[in-house]
This record gives sequence, structure tokens and C-alpha cells, in this order.
Amino acid sequence: MKKLLTVFAMAVMGLNTTFAQDIADKGNTANYKLIKHLDLGLTLGSDGIGLDLSMPVVDKWVNVRTGFTYMPQFDVTMHFGFEAGDASMSQEEKDQKFDRLSDMLYEMIGTRVDKQVDMVGTPKFNNFKFLVDVTPFRNKNWHFTTGFYWGPSRVAYAENAVYDATSLVSASFYNSMYDRVLNSYNNLWSEWEKPYMSLGGQDLYPDDNTYNSFKNYGRMKVQLGEYVDTGKPCYVEPDENNMMICNMKVNSFRPYLGFGYGGRLFKKKDDFRISFDAGVMFWGGTPQILVTATESQEIKGTFQQMLDEDGKPVFDSFDEPIMVQVTEALVINTKREVNLAKDVRNIGGKVGDYVDVMKKFKVYPVINLRISKRLW
Repeated sequence: MKKLLTVFAMAVMGLNTTFAQDIADKGNTANYKLIKHLDLGLTLGSDGIGLDLSMPVVDKWVNVRTGFTYMPQFDVTMHFGFEAGDASMSQEEKDQKFDRLSDMLYEMIGTRVDKQVDMVGTPKFNNFKFLVDVTPFRNKNWHFTTGFYWGPSRVAYAENAVYDATSLVSASFYNSMYDRVLNSYNNLWSEWEKPYMSLGGQDLYPDDNTYNSFKNYGRMKVQLGEYVDTGKPCYVEPDENNMMICNMKVNSFRPYLGFGYGGRLFKKKDDFRISFDAGVMFWGGTPQILVTATESQEIKGTFQQMLDEDGKPVFDSFDEPIMVQVTEALVINTKREVNLAKDVRNIGGKVGDYVDVMKKFKVYPVINLRISKRLW
């Protein structure tokens, strides 16, 4: 409360110069009170639960309000599914590959990956507000309001449910093994040769069957639609902390414009008042719905013909040229932040439904009820 009063006092000081002429018109400035009365208000609405202080700055014409709003915590659960294989396969083929891959992981590490993983969304919509009410009509119950809200740019986030952590750890383990096997196999017999794993001091190198198995399964990932610019699938994988996270962001500074109607809560008493307000918060257009997508690319090593000391080609016993690898083969996983509301289309499931809904909110509608008590 002390912080709230301090902010309010600073706002009032800023208005002192603006209304100096109004003070002079009173004749006796020594007895003029800048704060004629102060109200404490409680609000409840689409911007959350709030507390504010209000006071008139031009009697019967202009009133200012300043305070804070807090959105109570609640959860919304969305589902998405892991898949294996590649985009050329049918959904049935992808499901079959995932089932076989899940069985293989269970044999390797004793953990089975659930195909469906839950994402839990939570709002984080907390704001400071400064609003000015103007009553230009003869009926002073009606008012127009302008001002602004200000708060953190992240207004909501979603992350995987705790009970799905085991599946995400298993998926991360498999994807790491996938990279290691492909890198090891593609660099065999070269200066970049390295094992994909060491057990008990023994280095393990992939044979053709191991390589083909991993290559056939592909990476374990979640497809969230397709990129608008290229039409390629947008894949999301667990991050380095074995988490899957989505953030929704808007502008931190959010101008407000609205109107309202208010009056006494009880007849013949001015101490308690009630008002209803409606307006819009301009938060910067369509919200950004951000995830970290993964683009995986397998780069083969390059080869050239071996030359002897005299610079002449070297051949084997079958009179075939001997080739040597001159660049390292790599699996490169590129992470990029993707805006699902702008960069991706055809997002399926509940995730797609929520993205479609949020894309419609170019501005944020504010409807609330305010009850106030006069402090003095």
C-alpha cells in the first residue's frame, strides 16, 4: 500500500502545473486543497483483480485513477503428440514407427515414451494502470476514460506437465543418440572418427544395422504445422533442460480507451460508489506466440581422390581410385524462435485452436466492475 500511495503522489505532483490556473481561479490559493478527496477502489474484470486510488483534478469534470491489477492463476491443458519418421510418410506409418521406437527405448533404458504429452498454459497478466476519467455530459454518471496499462511483455506461458517429464527426458536421450550414431558412422575411417558411446572403457562404433535403424526411425519430435514461407514442417523438440515451453508476448506499454457508467452504491450516501467500465487495451496487435523450433540437417563429408608424393592418383588392387574424406560429416540442429501466430500455419489439435483464438485479439477487451470507498 505504501508503494501504491507513493506512485499516486508522484502522479498528482505531475498534474500540479497543468491545473495551476484552476487553483488561481479560486482566489484564495492558501486554502485550496489539491486533493479534495481520495477514494480507494476494488476492481474485478477481464483485466483481473485490482486496487486503485482515485481523486478529482478538475471538479465534476476530470478524475484520475492509478493502481495495479493482478490476474489470478488458472491452468489450461493442451495436448500434442510425438512422432517418428519423416514428412513423406502417412500418419499410420508414423504411428507405427513411433510405437517400435518407443519399444526400443524401453528395452534400452527401461522408460517408455508416451505418444501424447500435455502442455499446461497459465496467464501472467499483471499491470500498473494510470487512467483519466472525463465527464463531459450534464449527467455526470457517464464518463469516458483514457490512459494506459503497463506490465511485463510476457502475459501467458505454457510448459509441459510435470508428469510428462520422463517422456521428454527419454526423447532427449534418443535424439542425442541419433546424432551420435550418425556422426560416428559418417566419419568412420577418417581423421574425425569417434565412437558414439563408451562403455566400461570400450569404444562402440555403429555398424550398418545400427545406422540404418536410427536413420529409418528419424528424430523424435512434435510437428506444429508448416512454415508459411517454405511449406516445410515445423518441428519442436525438448530443449537442453528437457522442457517444452511456449511464451505469449505483447507490448509492455498498453494504451487504453473506454467508457463507463457509475453512481452511488447506496442512496443518499456518497461514501460508497459503484461503476461499470468497458474499453480496449491496445497491446500491439496480434500477440506473439513463441516456441523454439528445431531444424535438423545431415551434412555428409566430402571426399577426393588420394594422391601419392608425386601428386599422382592412387588406385587399389582392383584398379579403383582410393578416395579419402577431407571434411567432417555432421548432424546440425539449428534452434530458432518461431512465432506460431505469424510464421506457422495448419497447427492441429488444441494447440492450433488456442493459437487461432489468440490471433483474433488484436486488442484486449476490458470489462470490469469497480466498487470504491471514500477515504477522505
